[in-house]
Amino acid sequence: MPVYTNHMNREQRSSTPRRLVLCFDGTGNSFQANESDTNVVKIYDMLNRFDKNQFHYYQPGIGTFDAGSSGSGTSYIGRVMASIGSAIDQAIGTTFEYHVSAGYKFLMRFYSPGDAIYIFGFSRGAYTARFLTEMIHVIGLLSQGNEDMIRFAFQSFSEVQRKRGKLNKTEKEKEHERYLEHFKTTFCRREVKVYFLGLFDCVNSVGQFDVPFRRQSYRYIATPPALHIRHAVSIHERRLKFKPALFLFEKEHKDSDIHEVWFAGNHCDVGGGFHYEGPGKHLLSDIPLAWMIDQVRALEDQPAGPLAFDEVTMKTRGHMRAGHAKVHVPTHGHPSHTPRESILRERRPHDFLVFDRGVSRFATLMWWILEILPLFTRLELEHGEWIPRYWPPNFGSTRDIPPDAKIHCSVVQLYKSGVLQEMPRLGGDPPPLLEDPILLLKMLPMMLLRMLLPWNWSLRWLAKKRMKEQIQSTMKQKLITQVAESHGAKSWSWGY
Repeated sequence: MPVYTNHMNREQRSSTPRRLVLCFDGTGNSFQANESDTNVVKIYDMLNRFDKNQFHYYQPGIGTFDAGSSGSGTSYIGRVMASIGSAIDQAIGTTFEYHVSAGYKFLMRFYSPGDAIYIFGFSRGAYTARFLTEMIHVIGLLSQGNEDMIRFAFQSFSEVQRKRGKLNKTEKEKEHERYLEHFKTTFCRREVKVYFLGLFDCVNSVGQFDVPFRRQSYRYIATPPALHIRHAVSIHERRLKFKPALFLFEKEHKDSDIHEVWFAGNHCDVGGGFHYEGPGKHLLSDIPLAWMIDQVRALEDQPAGPLAFDEVTMKTRGHMRAGHAKVHVPTHGHPSHTPRESILRERRPHDFLVFDRGVSRFATLMWWILEILPLFTRLELEHGEWIPRYWPPNFGSTRDIPPDAKIHCSVVQLYKSGVLQEMPRLGGDPPPLLEDPILLLKMLPMMLLRMLLPWNWSLRWLAKKRMKEQIQSTMKQKLITQVAESHGAKSWSWGY
């Protein structure tokens, strides 16, 4: 269940602005008390929870608890049904409304004018955080005591989310927008604005928004929902159900402060959740964690004062030190040092579509079933535009990275040290040429090979090489990689 802490009675509120910090964990993630805790838990752990002007809220991930049960005194059948419900919840996010509403209720209870709101999230928890932030931005915050109106606010804003990106709105949709504006002016506090939104690999895999066979996309946001937005995005995640939910705006906003930076590793290599795999006690997820904390601490316009961290906890946990350490892999082994193979093993990205690279073999097979079925819409970057597609199937394709994406400097270090075999390719792919039967027949064997034998690295490399050569013959493009350091003070670029 959600946890929130404070050390001041509500009746004793002073006029001093306060900081409200909300942390939403990832799907199936909760407190583990070891290095496999997600970055959201680690941030919560390092916050100074004894600061009288700082309030904290933590919510375990979707699928970790039954939102409609107290969790005690259940029968065997009840526990079995709860386990089934939890599995379904983790798959499609059936309790998404509860998770958003719980965070919204926390803000209704504790927010006062002038307070600064900080929201962090990972995975579907990041989407929960983003949805909550946009909901406050569009509707506002209901006054305290109006908890019964939360469901109406959620349902009204959900309708807006489903219609996002439509060019031509119907009269019914325009009427709904007028209804929403009137709802806002009647029931909500309109001056509320989220100050900082920090996300680790935000993905949208929520059942009510992720509709099979739908071509319509909810891609665009009219204006930034928070004053400062930081989004750490995974480069190497390939699963269909974990396509990133990037911030795409209808027009430029020069006064906005938005940084989406791409990091090496799969979904959990960015947001956390893995155990140490070597004696060096290094996690790829420590790098985006250190970057996120650096970003929020570097802000100079924090209206309620700097976000308070416990410096002793930060030092003893060691995550910041590990995240700032430069990647170094020796060129050869030495009896008195850690072997090169061991360092490479603990540094390399995980891949849930490859056997023994993060999950059980059964789980890998289950993930591949979703890759084969052409059910869910995904956004593909084609000729500089994001196009919603459900056909052809995903087949474990890599993520499309925008041509102007910022790549973190640690990616270059990992590449130079031999941990990564290649630098990420930017710009997306051309549209699938399914109208060309000859090209399709040439590509089909490689696609089937890649689909059926994902664990065979040599065959996967051959399939990737053949497909890349055929696609590049139809379209030549100059790819530029921009690399930004944690503080954004320096950048490099490579031409391919």
